[in-house]
Amino acid sequence: MNAEIIALVVFAAVFAISAIRNVHMGALALVAAFVIGIGLVGEDLDTVLGGFPVDALLILLGITYLFGMARETGTIDWLVDRSIRLVGPRVALLPWAMWLIGTAVACLGTSHAAFAVVPIAMSLATTHRISPTLMGIAMSSAIVGGALAPTSINGITVATVAEKAGLPYSTGLMFFLSVGVNALVVLAAFLMFGGRELIRRSRAGAEPTTAADETPLVPITRVQVTVLVTLFLLIAGFFTLTVLDVDVNLGVVALTLAVALSLLFPEIGRKAVSKVDWGTILLLGGILTYVGVLTRLGAIDQLGELARSVSAPLVAAVVICVIAGLVSAFASTIGILGALIPLAVPLLVDGGGLEATGFIYALAISASLVDCAPFSTTGATIVASAAEPERPLLTRRLTVWGFAMVLIGPAFTILTMVVPQYLLS
Repeated sequence: MNAEIIALVVFAAVFAISAIRNVHMGALALVAAFVIGIGLVGEDLDTVLGGFPVDALLILLGITYLFGMARETGTIDWLVDRSIRLVGPRVALLPWAMWLIGTAVACLGTSHAAFAVVPIAMSLATTHRISPTLMGIAMSSAIVGGALAPTSINGITVATVAEKAGLPYSTGLMFFLSVGVNALVVLAAFLMFGGRELIRRSRAGAEPTTAADETPLVPITRVQVTVLVTLFLLIAGFFTLTVLDVDVNLGVVALTLAVALSLLFPEIGRKAVSKVDWGTILLLGGILTYVGVLTRLGAIDQLGELARSVSAPLVAAVVICVIAGLVSAFASTIGILGALIPLAVPLLVDGGGLEATGFIYALAISASLVDCAPFSTTGATIVASAAEPERPLLTRRLTVWGFAMVLIGPAFTILTMVVPQYLLS
């Protein structure tokens, strides 16, 4: 067995061992990179560490630090509370309102921030006799839709991997497509799980309002106003720099704003450090470092030759998206994207059969749509947040829905994002 095959087998073993033994995938991948790179290939340590994505990790550090301060100060809770009150007595709008709120919160650094919205949404579903399945799917779609924003970890990951692979990629288009597809998912769930009945009745016909509705408005604090201004500066700065084509790392901007806030409010700054998503930073760093070893070893090129031998590249694209969805239902979506995008590069280069297509967008969305399954962190959080009598049925329905997305997601995304350009090429 040659070195390239051994390296690919070890890569697959990293995912398997991580799932079976519950070992952090990033740490395992980083150690594997050292073992294969130094022990098998004969590289030195500096060469192996050359694949460590410092720019991407700086973005993750700055973004999660800044939005950690937003959560620590209650700014996000304030925004959620005000948004819910805007819905008023229109019960049919509640699933959509919670989807919009969840999507917005998921854009703020880490999609896990939206997990704080899930218990509120599931409680509202019980109180207003809304199907927990409908609300659960709405919240899952919010989390995974917002996760591919250019300011969120998954979106940063996909952009980084695509850039390192030399692929054309638009963060804005990725976000637009992600939100659009997930809006269709929520619409389908709305029609299947009681949406028409919700339209026919108003919130006045539901059970008594929740404590969230009864509590008086809490005025915004000076600290929260400052944080809101900072978040506005980050978003406005990002789009301004993008339009002006200024090469400035978004993490540098976010980290600068976070440090400025820390100087104004030192205690909050110290607490926010614990909100930095160090686990994801290690995960992305480990996976991409190992992918760097694979690339230098020539394993990616070998896969390229194999991909070019496939007579139907569309079939190969569907298979890769299905694999991404299936594995993502049980493992880390970020890890899957970090691994599969480089492996899919041969399909996108000259002669690969899918030049200049939306395959990266299709792959990223396909890998995320299955996260409503109860085996994932998102799905498990939704089930745990539901009322106890509702959990068994909700678990069964989310399991069926999640595995249906393994097939429906790739079919839809390939059909809409890949096939049109493929036929025109």
